Amino acid sequence: MKQNIYDDPDFFSGYRALRDGDKGLNELLEQPVMKNLLHPVQNKAILDMGCGLGHQIQSLLQQNPKQITGLDISQKMLHEAQSRISSPNVDWVHSALEDFDFGNNRYDLVISSMTLHYIEDLTILFQKIYNGLKNNGQFLFSMEHPVCTAALQPWKEWNGEKYWLVNRYTEETRRKQDWFVKNVEKYHHQLSTVINAVLKAGFLLKNVEEPSPDKELLQLRPDFEQHIHRPPVIIINAEKN
Repeated sequence: MKQNIYDDPDFFSGYRALRDGDKGLNELLEQPVMKNLLHPVQNKAILDMGCGLGHQIQSLLQQNPKQITGLDISQKMLHEAQSRISSPNVDWVHSALEDFDFGNNRYDLVISSMTLHYIEDLTILFQKIYNGLKNNGQFLFSMEHPVCTAALQPWKEWNGEKYWLVNRYTEETRRKQDWFVKNVEKYHHQLSTVINAVLKAGFLLKNVEEPSPDKELLQLRPDFEQHIHRPPVIIINAEKN
């Protein structure tokens, strides 16, 4: 199954509104860590997997890369990104990640923000990414934390405290959650499965990060306290070495 919920009109509308007014998970928790781990990309060839509305590409363009390929399964997302970004250094490809030809020794950086929880077989994909990277190339990605994809229901309250219910964590299956629309399908992988797929492909693992809000951020966004109880994102930085 190749998830393309982003072409659903209701989902797309809700997601676009969320990101365009983004003072939430992506901008406040995930992106600061991603940017801190990112190698310099000036004059580099980059592949952005699941490029969405192009927010990450806009940020990368500020460093004057040689070329960026924006890859996404959603035609709506690509059309919107193209309307926002006009650069001769950006190419757009409409394809599922699983079907894309990564080639060999093509990219200096493969980056992906909150996309890989839609992929069933990470081992095959990570091997293709490894082959497509140049020597010393960087593979940097974020995805929903496994404790999130393992939850089949939202928060539950007990004795005045909220608890996140992890269900059947070791069963790596397709899961359905409600987000903008009902029954958005994702794949649940154990954390060990994600990390072992990175290592099996041949990567050198550099960082594993689970961003959480600090006191300053909690003052700005008190509702982010929930992210202390359970990490929403896992970020992995690896190199072809």
